[in-house]
Amino acid sequence: MIAGGSGITPMFQVARAILENPKDTTNVHLIYANVTYEDILLKEELDSLAAKYPGRFKVYYVLNQPPEVWDGGVGFVSKEMIQTHCPAPAPDIRVLRCGPPPMNKAMTGHLDALGYSPDMQFQF
Repeated sequence: MIAGGSGITPMFQVARAILENPKDTTNVHLIYANVTYEDILLKEELDSLAAKYPGRFKVYYVLNQPPEVWDGGVGFVSKEMIQTHCPAPAPDIRVLRCGPPPMNKAMTGHLDALGYSPDMQFQF
């Protein structure tokens, strides 16, 4: 999953539905981008999911304007961040995207360049 700003809303709903279903073994990787730390919506809830499902849910935060002490990503979501924090393209992999139009356009370019076929990508 790659989300920007309020685009986290459908991602959070999908992630929670997956993780809370005992019959679903899907692993969820989320890259969530915002401008500032204060802009991160649902951070407490996302961190709680990561703590409750450590083997199945991973979240990586990216900020354009990070605070002085910050261990997440800085700037815009890059191809390298996707390679590091998302599974490689494969028949059973799906990448869900939701964010502002310029971000969605950039993510489509990154994902295409990394070998994720259109069938592996879904945009909310």
